[in-house]
Amino acid sequence: MATMEQQRISWGELRERAHALRLKSLKAGEPGLSVRVSDLLETLPLPYDPEPLPDDATQEEILEAEREPLDFAEDVLKRHGVRTRPAPGDVGEGGVVVLRPSNRYAIQGAVGIGLLALLAGGVLSKIAFIGFLPFVVVGVWIAWRQMHRLDRWVPRVVPRGRILGALLMIVLLAISALVVVQPARDWARQRGDVRNAVALSVQAEAQLAAGDLGGARASVDGALQAAPELGQVIATSQKVMVAQINANTAAQLQAQAVTQSAYDRGLAASADRRWSEAITDLTAAGAYADAPTQLAEVRRAAAEASLRSARTALAAGEAAKAFDLYSQAITFDPTAADRALVARIGKALRAGS
Repeated sequence: MATMEQQRISWGELRERAHALRLKSLKAGEPGLSVRVSDLLETLPLPYDPEPLPDDATQEEILEAEREPLDFAEDVLKRHGVRTRPAPGDVGEGGVVVLRPSNRYAIQGAVGIGLLALLAGGVLSKIAFIGFLPFVVVGVWIAWRQMHRLDRWVPRVVPRGRILGALLMIVLLAISALVVVQPARDWARQRGDVRNAVALSVQAEAQLAAGDLGGARASVDGALQAAPELGQVIATSQKVMVAQINANTAAQLQAQAVTQSAYDRGLAASADRRWSEAITDLTAAGAYADAPTQLAEVRRAAAEASLRSARTALAAGEAAKAFDLYSQAITFDPTAADRALVARIGKALRAGS
């Protein structure tokens, strides 16, 4: 029953026993703590039932099964920063081993995490690599030279082996990321934004001088996104804004001049009874001045003139011409339709055919 209890020992109890062995080895000093392997197995038994061997197990499998509890005990001690010499698996259950506290495992954990961080930092950015490097060096140095201080400061729940070194390095890297790397990256990014904004501002000035208002507007928009508070960018954006206002004003004046010209031509054509030209020009004038009213008057006058010409042509026996003139009148002003006239024209056309 005692054996079963040792085999089913909890991981928490294992941690406490390993920590106690580390304290004893520390007190033993340079000679180390001599322990019989059999006693070590009783102190640090397997916390699980080993896998049963098959009936046809080979000699190698049997030896591996016998060595499993010895290697497990050694691994537990390594996890807690204790070096075992010779290895329990080498001397067997009847041998004696010496336990000495060692910082090599903490150094291994610190170096492993530190190298991974430097590799990742080198891939991400030079700033991360440079920012992590001194903290990695400090972390390895602490694990190497200040293990006695770590042993006092770090809670007992943390194993003193590779886990301690890795945890130490993770804490230092987190400090580096918050205090050094991220501020440095923000500064570099801001500096790059300012540099890009200046370049875009200069480009916008050149485009503006070349008359490329659209390109200048696009360049200054990019500069404002990169560094909206930069004085040079603000000055350039104001120049582009003034140029845009001037361009809009010129376009409006030009459009107004075109509209005025169309209105004047429409009135002149109306006075000369050139109805089609008058209608075209006044339509182009849109809502300028009283152009809509003038257009309606021209359409009415043109329709009435065409109707008079149609009646004259019908009276002269020219029914086809009268039909064309009537159609023109309806085109000018649909409200000018004269049913009686169109009936007379139709009758004349039928009689002539």
